[in-house]
Amino acid sequence: MSTLQGMRGFLAVLAFFLLGGCYSFTGSGLPSHLRTVKIEQVQDKARQTELADVATSKVVAGFRSRGSLKPVDGAADSRLEATLVDYTHKASQWDGTGTVTRFSVTITFSARFTDEKESAILFESNSIAGTQDYDPNKETEQDAAKKALDEAVKRLVDNTISGW
Repeated sequence: MSTLQGMRGFLAVLAFFLLGGCYSFTGSGLPSHLRTVKIEQVQDKARQTELADVATSKVVAGFRSRGSLKPVDGAADSRLEATLVDYTHKASQWDGTGTVTRFSVTITFSARFTDEKESAILFESNSIAGTQDYDPNKETEQDAAKKALDEAVKRLVDNTISGW
């Protein structure tokens, strides 16, 4: 298949969705009929209950600051389910004597964002991660975990709103 044929096929599919009325898009990349989101409590499969609780609050705050969807407690146009699936803390750099000089914290989520009106999954991923390296002489694991969590939550919210 030539590049020109591939481009024509892509444009045909794009035209079908745009002109066919399947979805109309707002500036955020979301279907225009979505106004609210129910954010479920982040589940914890990484045995980091406190981080899962903090993640839930940060996801809600992320949606509030973006303004694309209003978080609600009851019925909503869309729903976000997320699970903290992994937390790793490992050495990432050593000096010439074999002493660890840097560590890395990685926090990984899985997520599913669903259009409740259309019963459609808009975004799904098993690997939304945030990583933070740190010098143990200047920071703690908890400091790095907070930064890694912030990065992972930002990616989760960004992907939910515009990543699909």
